[in-house]
Amino acid sequence: MPIERGGVKSVVGEYSISAGGPSERSLARWRQAHDLGLLAVATAVSGCTWELSAVPAIPALDLVAGHAIALRDAKVDGVSLSWTLGCYPSPNHLVFAETTKKSKSAGEVLDNVARSCYGAAAVPFVRKAWTAFSEGFREYPFHVGVVYDSPVQMGPANPLYATNTGWSASMVGIPYDDLKSWRTIYPAETWIAQMDKVADGFVRGCRLWQDAVHAMEGKAKADAIRDLGTYRVAELHFRSVADQARFVLARDRGDRAEMRRIAARELATAKEILPLVRADSRIGYECSNHYFYIPQDIVEKIVLCRGLAR
Repeated sequence: MPIERGGVKSVVGEYSISAGGPSERSLARWRQAHDLGLLAVATAVSGCTWELSAVPAIPALDLVAGHAIALRDAKVDGVSLSWTLGCYPSPNHLVFAETTKKSKSAGEVLDNVARSCYGAAAVPFVRKAWTAFSEGFREYPFHVGVVYDSPVQMGPANPLYATNTGWSASMVGIPYDDLKSWRTIYPAETWIAQMDKVADGFVRGCRLWQDAVHAMEGKAKADAIRDLGTYRVAELHFRSVADQARFVLARDRGDRAEMRRIAARELATAKEILPLVRADSRIGYECSNHYFYIPQDIVEKIVLCRGLAR
């Protein structure tokens, strides 16, 4: 499916939440199947995708609901809802379940899921947070090379390299300092700006989610507080990815002062994410790759950044 991010045109041929389908090609194939008397089943990943697989679910529920409604309207006969990632129970899956009921708009679906998960009083607050996450995530600079080669899976656990390693990023989640592979078709500054936009959306969403928590009680409140930790992790991943790219650019032009400033920022990010990782064993884990990182990796990043800043 064709997309445009930051003025750069790209094509999505992978599971994606930031660019929900279906594409015209998919629609044509399903029509052909139905014309031949065959069933048509869509494979979609609703929890999280390779756009960020180190958290249990991506809370861009407006985008998930839009995708679910579009698949329903395309009259597919079934949906396969996960790959090795995105399997954790989450509101994302409930959105698809809710869509299969009597005709509803995306707004009705989201209201019902928010109500069932967090209580009636929290619905307007939850919806605002989901919209903020979705608006940010819609800016994701998608390319298959970005999702497989960039530091989005490792996030703040990826080391900073004071000198060019010359090593090539490898699939999945071993990015080294290979900025050229990270950004693929996007100019470096454009790629950084798009990652910043995604991070900013998660900043807004997390603030709104805190408002939503105040409107909840009991188990729903406890679940929402735990969820907030994973949303903060996502924010820190995207912020760190942008800063790592800035570090490589500064290093390659010999700007030691800027390298020092970014190392200090990465130190603060690592210190912020460490208690979140320690508190939730789901963070950093994806079952086909196992742990992209564990708390000790974040500790190593803290030590590294302290040394670089000096």
